[in-house]
Amino acid sequence: MALPKALNKSQQGTSDEQVVDPDLAISNRSVLALLNHMKLDYIKKKQEYKEKLHTFKMNEFGNVEQDEAVPVVPKSKVNVSFIVNVQSAASLKSPVPNIPLSRYHRIPMVIKVPNRISKLGQDKILFIVKDPGDVYTEKLSACDQYMDKKLRVSKNDVDSKETKGWRERLSEKKGKSVKAGMKRASTDDKIIDMNKNSSTRLTETSTELFSRVYGVKQLKQLKASKQIAKTLASFDVILLDHRVGDELRKKILTTTVIRHRKQPYTIKLYDPSKENIEKKMIDSKRQKLGKGYKIEKAEIDYIDPEYVFNQVSSIVRNTSVVIPWIATSLNKYDKEQRTGNTISLDVVCYKLDLEDKSLDINEATVIILENCKAIMQHLVKNLIKNKKYIISSVIKTGESQSLPMDNVESILKSYY
Repeated sequence: MALPKALNKSQQGTSDEQVVDPDLAISNRSVLALLNHMKLDYIKKKQEYKEKLHTFKMNEFGNVEQDEAVPVVPKSKVNVSFIVNVQSAASLKSPVPNIPLSRYHRIPMVIKVPNRISKLGQDKILFIVKDPGDVYTEKLSACDQYMDKKLRVSKNDVDSKETKGWRERLSEKKGKSVKAGMKRASTDDKIIDMNKNSSTRLTETSTELFSRVYGVKQLKQLKASKQIAKTLASFDVILLDHRVGDELRKKILTTTVIRHRKQPYTIKLYDPSKENIEKKMIDSKRQKLGKGYKIEKAEIDYIDPEYVFNQVSSIVRNTSVVIPWIATSLNKYDKEQRTGNTISLDVVCYKLDLEDKSLDINEATVIILENCKAIMQHLVKNLIKNKKYIISSVIKTGESQSLPMDNVESILKSYY
């Protein structure tokens, strides 16, 4: 983990007992205590896991009946949350003028932070698009060219053969020759009309950037909410095509299915603010096709791969905040309820990898404080009406106690 510039010039050589800045004494002690606790707790849990696994294997080898299930490996990656407690739901404002706060119901808003939360290649990303999904999967494969070379499928010779990507392997399995970005229109191919046939055409739904690309129809086939929840829980980031976002949030991706941290981001396949001649020509062709040509329309649909990639990269690198439901439903509550309930804005400020042997507690402390400062600045500027409405701020993980941070003024001002 690279040291931040601020740390290079003023914090090198800081010991565990020494705080980074006297003005942030409480914050520093809280962060240091949290990180040390998580590290020691993980070592303890890992040792217990090894002992239980050894006992389990010994009993299994001796054919002894066991009441306990197979021991579960403790999680090594932990989200560190910065939580800002606000006086009430009425203390929040819409981040965009003339747009009601209710429009942001279950919509995560990206907050730019100086130190990245994660990077491409570390998170499993699900992208839900319009049907048919496999057409968009192939078109979205063009985003892979913008990825870091280290993350792409390597072409090293292995036994005089190249290591091939998933598209090439899929083509060989089908006995076809298909390159990335090529249309699969062929006289021998039997195209199934998704409007008439409920069967899915999806066979391989991955790209190097997206772990899975699902069409809306495929997601709807998982009728039980438990099936949907289990499927969605296996991904770190969920993205929605902006054309299907409202429909999915209302009918399928309800709060009972998706947890707070898994709220899906809506992204656009092109930049609507730019004049694009190619898109105008494509839109004209789509209109001429009329209704009932879903596949043909999808195959000529316009996608700007660089624009899509930049959005995904920003989401993965930065953090986000989801406005509590009570604040986006103010019209349903009377004045007493709107002003009498304290609400919390929960934002991930760091992802702690406890298996990382190069983890430096002091370095991580500075990174967390820098990110907390950026988060607080964003909330005060864009979401909270006035910083006087902030009651307190704490730092915690899903399995730890809440530890207090300094007052708003201390966090907002520079500390190096």
